[in-house]
Amino acid sequence: AQTVTKFKKIKPRVANFSSFYDRKNMLIDKGIFIFFPKPNSYTGDDVVEFHIHGSNAVIKYFLKTLSNFKNCRLAKPGEFTKTAFLNKKINLLQAESLIDLINSETELQRIQALKVMNEDTTKVYTDLRDQMIKILSDYEAVIDFSDDEVGDNVFLNNRNKLLKINDKIKEIILKGENSEKIREGFKISIIGPTNSGKSSLINCLSNRQVSIVSNVPGTTRDIIETSIMINGKLVRFSDTAGFRNSKNIVEKKGIALTNKNLNDSDLKLIIFDHTKKIDKKILKLFDSKSILVLNKIDIKSSNKFLEDKIYKPIRISAKKNIGISNLVKTISKKIDDHFTVNEDNIISRQRHIKSLENTTFFIERCLNKKTIDQIDLAAEDLRLAVRNLGEVVGYVNVEELLDRIFKDFCIGK
Repeated sequence: AQTVTKFKKIKPRVANFSSFYDRKNMLIDKGIFIFFPKPNSYTGDDVVEFHIHGSNAVIKYFLKTLSNFKNCRLAKPGEFTKTAFLNKKINLLQAESLIDLINSETELQRIQALKVMNEDTTKVYTDLRDQMIKILSDYEAVIDFSDDEVGDNVFLNNRNKLLKINDKIKEIILKGENSEKIREGFKISIIGPTNSGKSSLINCLSNRQVSIVSNVPGTTRDIIETSIMINGKLVRFSDTAGFRNSKNIVEKKGIALTNKNLNDSDLKLIIFDHTKKIDKKILKLFDSKSILVLNKIDIKSSNKFLEDKIYKPIRISAKKNIGISNLVKTISKKIDDHFTVNEDNIISRQRHIKSLENTTFFIERCLNKKTIDQIDLAAEDLRLAVRNLGEVVGYVNVEELLDRIFKDFCIGK
């Protein structure tokens, strides 16, 4: 910083206006720099921030100049946040929440990321873990200083405590069961016979052409996805290959992909051309998480759909943009009906749920040991429960997780 700015002394945590020079004393730019000495910086190491003009030419030359200094190189994606984690400035839960906040597209995603990032959330997990460690220390004391009467009392006194801890963790899991859907988006598959208007509908919903629209049956053979916002929720639509008996190998693979996509979907839009006969095989896919859509209502038809009370079809014309707003409202209501978003949720990822489920598994296995002669086995189960709970905030060895988590960051975070 002193070489680039020509400042002999730099005051910490002060915005300094300066000219910036390369190693040949050629002016690069003028701007502001701030020095944050360790440990009072984001990473816990010495940090200098340079605020320069944002043109590509200035940025590239400035980075090139800095990279030519000894022991200087460009940071890897997420390296600043990884350093902050390794220096114990933040925990793993907060690091994950930061990337979720940076990537948030909806208000729900933003709120969830901030909620999980909050210190109070970390305290919930650390308090539970501390309680479990205290019980574990009681068990280990009995193992080291064996006394049958004391041991029985330890089991009795700690059983209710463990039951309460287990109930609390299960409550956290229950409240966070839809957190991954908020972060990743609700998945909706658009399915139906070939040429029923699936591609036209997905283009209409996204307000742009993402699928090829053609009168040739079987045009869509790959899964085509697009994302839109519906009442503050991120919804990911998949335009799938149409169902029909086909001898074409590529089209058959597309239909196989459709079947797999259905298993991963949260909701289904089953779309039929209302001018044609309803395919009963496809209609059998209808369930409580399905919306039936009759398309092409701009074309007159003598067909009658007699089971309106059961299927409650939404009538639209994707081509003429008729009935689309009603369909969007129905989708939003369906999501609200089936996927409760809990404001007290403190989970944001599937790995959190997995670690918590493992924690309850080992707690319950520990609780099944009810006699003093099983106390060493109970202690081992509780030790595994503590370990799994610690994985949520990164209190145990999580080296294998780090690269996977921090690679999602952009450079400079």
